[in-house]
Amino acid sequence: MARTPPPMMSSRKDFIAVSAALAALAPLFESPHAASAAPTGATMPPLQFDLSSFERTLGTPATHRHLFASKLVEHGDVFDAVGNTMSAYQTIGTPLATIFPVAVLYHVAIALAFNDAIWNEIFIPSATRLPAWIRASLPSVLQPGSGNPALHAAAGARPDDLTSIDALLAQTRLQLYVCNNALYGFSMNLAGLIDESPGTTYARLTQGLVPRATVVPAGVWAVHAVQERGFTLLQTSL
Repeated sequence: MARTPPPMMSSRKDFIAVSAALAALAPLFESPHAASAAPTGATMPPLQFDLSSFERTLGTPATHRHLFASKLVEHGDVFDAVGNTMSAYQTIGTPLATIFPVAVLYHVAIALAFNDAIWNEIFIPSATRLPAWIRASLPSVLQPGSGNPALHAAAGARPDDLTSIDALLAQTRLQLYVCNNALYGFSMNLAGLIDESPGTTYARLTQGLVPRATVVPAGVWAVHAVQERGFTLLQTSL
């Protein structure tokens, strides 16, 4: 039996409100001193990153190697760009197996890399304690239990629609890299809203990544590192 996806937001375009909300939570994003800026007594765990595994993954054979980078949530546009690129290749008869898409998510865009549980247990319940000028725009957007809106195909989507994370993971070789600097920023700012230590929140977030998502030292580092390994770049947000 086909799995029924969780309720969706009214549209991908509504998702820009989430970008504003999460931006308010993370003033430390991309700071090289994010860990040292934690409140007194806060301990952030060291990054667990395997460079050799990173090298092996990116070194696997592929005729077409594409990098999509995003610092903003926007409308989930980074995955629209991946999906539209894959569909174009299909149109000209190129097998998806010969294409290797990589997405680097940094700054606020790392929110896209988390599963429904993280959205439902942390992001959505915390929304009510955001500043009023942001909170006022959220009720119709962050519905309880709606999960990550970029993760699942929209209701009525065609079987060949590759613009959701689920579809891309199922039908392509998509690999995601998630900025650790931004992850530290999320952890330190969200911890106070859910009454946890930053380290505990960090552990929950890292355990709640979607499949094939890997935390890297910094998103900006990964953008360069992936290009050095023969991937062309499309920056979907500025």
